[in-house]
Amino acid sequence: MIATLVAVLGTLAGTIVAGLMQHLTTTRTTRAATAEQRRRALADAIPALLAALVRHREQQYLKIVARRDGLSDTPDTRQARYAARSQVTSAMDTLHMVTADRVLLTLAQEAVNAAMALGDAPEGELDAAGLRARVAHTALRTAGAEHVYA
Repeated sequence: MIATLVAVLGTLAGTIVAGLMQHLTTTRTTRAATAEQRRRALADAIPALLAALVRHREQQYLKIVARRDGLSDTPDTRQARYAARSQVTSAMDTLHMVTADRVLLTLAQEAVNAAMALGDAPEGELDAAGLRARVAHTALRTAGAEHVYA
């Protein structure tokens, strides 16, 4: 009778240990999958923001060249600039949804601010504004890559 009781208790203990091990393995797997999903989301969000910033700066430079050439603003050129600006805003919103990293978000905001300021820079400050936008862009690209591949 005692041998049977020991056998039953041993079986129960083995089942509990096996269940606990399964739970721990599942938890680790779930955490790894979640971390990979976050990494992928960040790997998509940062290049999307960088691309939107490039497009926005392109539109700002087109506005500056047109102004230098004495061309007036048209509804089509304004619409293209506003669309480029909206893409930056949407890309920034996405980045905020996929990370809470303050350093990365600060660098992203600095890149956005520098790109937005480019179109309003006076002619004599245009080179410096362009340089600030490119430096901020590079800082975001570098930090983004470090976060994605960390």
